Amino acid sequence: MIGHPWIGVLGILLIALANYDAVKTTLSASHSGPITNRLISQIWALLLAIHKRKQCHGLLSGAGPWLTVVLIIVWLALALTGWWLLFCSATDAVVNTTTKVPANLIERLYYTGYTLTTLGYGDYVPGSDAWRMAPTLAAANGFFLFTLTITYMLSIVSNVTEKRHVALSIHALGESPYYILQATHGNGRYAGLGQQLQPLQQSISKLGQQHLAYPILHYYHDPHSQKSLPLALARLYQALVIARTACPDMDNVTKQQLTTGITTLENFIATLGNAFITPFTTMPDIPSLEAYSRLPGMTASPHDLRQALTVDQQRVLAAYVHKDGWQWHSIWQTDT
Repeated sequence: MIGHPWIGVLGILLIALANYDAVKTTLSASHSGPITNRLISQIWALLLAIHKRKQCHGLLSGAGPWLTVVLIIVWLALALTGWWLLFCSATDAVVNTTTKVPANLIERLYYTGYTLTTLGYGDYVPGSDAWRMAPTLAAANGFFLFTLTITYMLSIVSNVTEKRHVALSIHALGESPYYILQATHGNGRYAGLGQQLQPLQQSISKLGQQHLAYPILHYYHDPHSQKSLPLALARLYQALVIARTACPDMDNVTKQQLTTGITTLENFIATLGNAFITPFTTMPDIPSLEAYSRLPGMTASPHDLRQALTVDQQRVLAAYVHKDGWQWHSIWQTDT
């Protein structure tokens, strides 16, 4: 194996793949790399299948951190393998410092490992001037990947915390679309609902961009429904559409606030369809809305409310809720 130039070509390809995927995932702010996308989506699909059979929310909640660790290990393992193969492509690429004897496969792997981690023990060195630049590049590559992954992990922790904060803020409005509307109806004018939206809109918009920048955020599942962002956003969306459709007596300021809130949610939903999930082919079920039509200020019939909720965004939301390990009926389950 040692001394074959094509081994070096394969090594360079692996190095390029590891760095491309890491940079694409962490710095592009729009899409994940090819390895990241396939690896974590397939693992999540397997865990989701187990969850459907056994209802293991604990399994899903532990997946996010471990998927992050696995992803980082894959990047570093690819880089390590690539540089090792490159150092195996020539006999004089690595030699013993004292004896000048060419290193064997294990010794070259050892040399690659301490070069990438910038430890630099010095018991093995390049055997010719042609190979003196390679370990410098390997050390720089290792430093780059380690710095990139640590920064990425810290950003994910911060974003997961914000994600839960937004979910809890929406949950505080009500445990279902019905209770959100019941708590904020303001004698049929829903001014309270419009006011509550203002601090949420910026956070939801920011979360949409964060989910594009850090796709792995989608795989951080919370086993408690009140902390689940998919459930919270889906409930809020139903409540806003119903209120805007069925309450003609609300003032223009409140109506504009609700419209802006719906637009903000639909922009977030658009990022899901572009980068994370495939919308359901059929429209999700809408339960009986008789109780909603009896809320203060509601003038639309249950049929009209159902028509207003029958939009393409619902298919994306249903897929989002489903892919997070929840069921669509969980959005409405506490309705009166």
